[in-house]
Amino acid sequence: MRILYAKKASKLSYELEVDSVILNSNKMLMEAYLESKDFNNLKKLSYRNLNLAEKNKDSSAIAYSHYYLGELYRYTFKNDSAYYYYRKAENFFRRFSYDFETVLTLYGISGIQCDERDYKGGESTSIESLVLLDRLRESNDVYKYKSFIYNNLGIVFNELGQYEESIRYHNLSLSLKRSLKGNFERNIGNSINNLINVYSNWEKFDLAIEKYNEILHTTNIINEHPDIYAMSLDNYAYVLFLSKDYSQLPELYLRALKICDGIGEVYKTIIIHQHLAEYYDYKKQKDSALYHGYKAKEISEQFYKDDLLKSLLVLSKIEDDSIAVKHYESYINLNDSIQREERLKRNKYARIEFETDQYIKETKRLSTQNILITIIGGILILVLGLLYFIRVQRSKNKTLIFASEQEKANQEIYKLMLQQQTKQEEGRLQERHRIAQDLHDGILGRLFGTRMAMGFLDIKGDEATLNTYKEFADELQDIEKEVREVSHALKKENELSKTSFQSILEEYIEKQSVIVGFSCKLKKDDGVNFELLHDGQKVEIYRIIQESIQNIIKHANADNVTVSFSLRDNVLEIKIEDDGIGFDTTRNYKGIGLKNIASRVLKLRGNHQIISILNEGTELNVSVPVYKRF
Repeated sequence: MRILYAKKASKLSYELEVDSVILNSNKMLMEAYLESKDFNNLKKLSYRNLNLAEKNKDSSAIAYSHYYLGELYRYTFKNDSAYYYYRKAENFFRRFSYDFETVLTLYGISGIQCDERDYKGGESTSIESLVLLDRLRESNDVYKYKSFIYNNLGIVFNELGQYEESIRYHNLSLSLKRSLKGNFERNIGNSINNLINVYSNWEKFDLAIEKYNEILHTTNIINEHPDIYAMSLDNYAYVLFLSKDYSQLPELYLRALKICDGIGEVYKTIIIHQHLAEYYDYKKQKDSALYHGYKAKEISEQFYKDDLLKSLLVLSKIEDDSIAVKHYESYINLNDSIQREERLKRNKYARIEFETDQYIKETKRLSTQNILITIIGGILILVLGLLYFIRVQRSKNKTLIFASEQEKANQEIYKLMLQQQTKQEEGRLQERHRIAQDLHDGILGRLFGTRMAMGFLDIKGDEATLNTYKEFADELQDIEKEVREVSHALKKENELSKTSFQSILEEYIEKQSVIVGFSCKLKKDDGVNFELLHDGQKVEIYRIIQESIQNIIKHANADNVTVSFSLRDNVLEIKIEDDGIGFDTTRNYKGIGLKNIASRVLKLRGNHQIISILNEGTELNVSVPVYKRF
């Protein structure tokens, strides 16, 4: 069921096409394959997951893929490959401080070292694992692997002949296994079997038999884990054989052999056949002894050379003369070969470990180098960034200075225009006063004097002549009155109430009308007073009108243009209309005229809108906030 759901999860992750999800789902599926001993699928998936992890540079997934490959090769008796992948996994787990995963890997490595009879190496690796486990928070998994490592140390010290230490570690393992949550009956049975084996080697047969009785009273082991029970039967039978109690032999051996054959445990039958060969040899039943001896040799040839070595030694004791010598020579040669291979493998494993350590050191060196490169690169980028920022800032400052100077220039131009207009207005005013004064003091005085002189004349004549004289005198008086009114009118200031800004606008509009030949009018509501605008506003408004009229001249082909000003809620509204050909306002035009208008409106903190209808005309509406009432 676990494999079924893990497969479904993996399939869905591939449909999602998210690599991180695929890697995580495959990890769970690899674990399920390992527990079910489905090594073919585990191998395919592990290599596929390793390739994907390396492609994505996912260190965690790379480490787990190496770990499961190590487990695969260890369970399939390929220790060289297992050791290689375990060390690769350990390197990644240590780099990222995955202490628990490092323990799992070291546990696998210590098992290989024991298989290869490197017991000192196995002891060292196991102790290192325990040190790492002591750093972790207590949990069921931590206690579980502590029990497994204690069991491993028990096996190591048994092989080294240090039986007291072996018993101590096996008892520590057994105690922890019995305290674990979950079903650990198989592991408990395995530890008891190991204790039977140690007591047997130590020749404490009573204690070995006592431990066997513990197996008999654990019904779950007998019913659910027959392979453990079969090994218990064999160990118990061998203890009886060594203690010279043959009452239950060979039945116990044969029952153990039958159980192993029934469950397909071929490897475990090797030692049973060896023990049966020894028993039948002791009983002088040579045919049976040879049968089981050669059966043990045949099966052991498929597995470890240690088992073959023991089988050859048994045959050398059972066979006669030359054949026995031949088997003993094979035993010696194989033993020498195993010792050489052990040395080579120890050297090889040491080399793998050294290369792994060198790889770790090189990785650290490269990491340090990368950090330095990153820091130097960061500093260079920072310096370049600062230089770029300074350059941009200088450019912005130049732009601001240019804009400021342009603004000052515009204001100076406006002031010059205003001064010129003011001088012109003053000249006009002075000229009007002079004319008025000349009319009043000169012509009017002479007219008055002439009329008065005529009044003193003694004119005589007929009535018609007198009437004509009187009419001329009255006409002179009317002329005096008219000259006086003209003189007073020239001196009145209400005729000069227009502002200089308005005069500038009118003068510009009038000149453009004359040059281009269209009718241009300026309209202003009574509430609008240009004098309340500051100079900057006046300059921008003048330029907006100037730019708009230039656009009309260039593109509109208009006959009539109107510029009007109105005030609404402290907002000065300017409308510039023409009856030209219009244009499409949605198009992006290359010219800068409209952009200039938009820029100037933005400076005034106002907004604008352009309405244009083809063949009907264009209307530009500008709204400028004014903070003083006109």
